[in-house]
Amino acid sequence: MAQTNKPSGPVPFTRITADRYISPEYMLQERDKLWAKTWLVAGVAQDVAEPGDFFVFDLEPESIIVSRAEDGTINAFYNVCQHRGARLLLTDQGAMETYTCPYHGWVYNNDGSLCEVPEEDKFSRGVPREGLSLQTLRVDVWAGAVWVCMDNNAPSLQEYLGPIIEMIEPFRPGDMRLVEDQTCRLECNWKAVFDNFGELYHVEHIHPQHELIFDCPTSTAEYFNGGHTRVLIDGFTVNSRLPIPEEVPPTQWAQMKALGMKRENYKGRVLDVRRDVQLRKRELGPSLGYNYDSLSDDQLSDIVQYNIFPNAVLVLQPEEFWILRSRPHATDPNKCYWDKFALRMLPDVQLQENAKVEFPALQNRANVSFNLDQDSDGTVRPEHDEFDQEAIIAGEKTMTITLDQDIHLIRDVQKGMHSRGFKEAWLNDDESRVQHYHSWIDKYINQQFN
Repeated sequence: MAQTNKPSGPVPFTRITADRYISPEYMLQERDKLWAKTWLVAGVAQDVAEPGDFFVFDLEPESIIVSRAEDGTINAFYNVCQHRGARLLLTDQGAMETYTCPYHGWVYNNDGSLCEVPEEDKFSRGVPREGLSLQTLRVDVWAGAVWVCMDNNAPSLQEYLGPIIEMIEPFRPGDMRLVEDQTCRLECNWKAVFDNFGELYHVEHIHPQHELIFDCPTSTAEYFNGGHTRVLIDGFTVNSRLPIPEEVPPTQWAQMKALGMKRENYKGRVLDVRRDVQLRKRELGPSLGYNYDSLSDDQLSDIVQYNIFPNAVLVLQPEEFWILRSRPHATDPNKCYWDKFALRMLPDVQLQENAKVEFPALQNRANVSFNLDQDSDGTVRPEHDEFDQEAIIAGEKTMTITLDQDIHLIRDVQKGMHSRGFKEAWLNDDESRVQHYHSWIDKYINQQFN
């Protein structure tokens, strides 16, 4: 059951000390007690849409193959040959009926079964093929993503996520298509960047552009069993702590224009934009090629974010879906990988043709969604782009302005963790999602779930 956020809410207290961000010993505990026990986003489901498709999910030091076999089933295996332990696949994704180990040529079918061993007669112990097939993990598909779990005794994905599944399904993320695939190598612990997405206390300080399109001070936070949280933020409005502007801000105008709304109609009534955007989207949905029937009015204008324990952030709006994911470095607790999968709902051409509403700005329909790179229309899978945080800081790469601003700051947070002058985090009530998250980290590390 979710608990609505209240100041001094019922969130168990745990000390968030620097060692959990900088200690190699703590990082090793996470490897055995956290990563090996939880459900993790491995990648996007469209990458294994057809028999033979595969992709590799790296969670250092583990490497995991996700494959759709010839019979249509999706499987997950450790990416390690059972002969001498060599990495089996060295490419990120592709399509193959069989996988051949580059070291000695053992061959596995894409369902993981061992099918060929060179010079098999020289193995005096024999080659028990079933026992020497690739070692499996649990796998499931939900919300356009493939999820894996290394623990055979863990609850199912449905039990793990609980009510979150029903909350997200109206957005139909499984119908969206990947338009951006990025990884930024960060100079911080994987939890430091994840913590950043567990509170809005920092937004007014480093994301000034949000003041004129979101109202973070009136957001609603919820907490779930298992360490997950949700935050709901009003969109197409302004920060309620600031003076209300007389004119519609530029941050809202581009999308209002795409909906055929007139800026001059809202002079002196900027707070009416949110409700009118909801009504306008509802009216024009079919002509835009979008089916909004499963969504509430608030969901047509606002933003909702789910932090899925231990390392995934799901950001949803009617036309787009982000999966953000932090992954640890294999050996250094001061480094991590920050992934972004951006998916987009492609307009339904048949829905447009059947629409009764005439809308002259259909050519601008892609602008209806927030902050999306418009270079891809989802019909061709984008290339995976990996880069260092310095490329963001130098302006050579971008993950959108908001994520770029976070990346600029997070390296200094990690540096501060090493100071003799820092002992533990001192959180306020608006950071209770961070507290909730770390209390569940402690449950896993200490193996105490009561």
